[in-house]
Amino acid sequence: MTDAVFKTDLRLVLPRSGQSDAIDLAHDTDAMESVGGIDNLAQALTVRLLVDQGELTDLGHPHYGSRIRELLGANLDRANLELMRRYVRQTLMSDPRVAEVVEVRVEARHNAPGIVDVETVVQSVSGESMQIGVSLNVS
Repeated sequence: MTDAVFKTDLRLVLPRSGQSDAIDLAHDTDAMESVGGIDNLAQALTVRLLVDQGELTDLGHPHYGSRIRELLGANLDRANLELMRRYVRQTLMSDPRVAEVVEVRVEARHNAPGIVDVETVVQSVSGESMQIGVSLNVS
């Protein structure tokens, strides 16, 4: 049931905080790796947060992605962090496999100006919950 709902996709190697922004395909020596079920949903939501809304317009997906980077260069004060939290929630809810965004925490790193850590808890349409976290450079 879960693979039917959450589908299967190629597994991606996502960048770690402080490394390049490049996303790559995971592979072993012979073939590309795949990811299915709830793990595919977690990967899809993470990528959706990392892609700027409108970035995939030329591929026919003008509304895919997040508006987080609209705050690029903005003061990371309480109001802008709250706006970012709303953008994160809106982005996650745009995936039809998400039933509810249970929690969203957005915090600016005090020791690394311009870096924002986002931690979320999402409940899928199957009732499974998962945590998703990304670090973003918004400077």
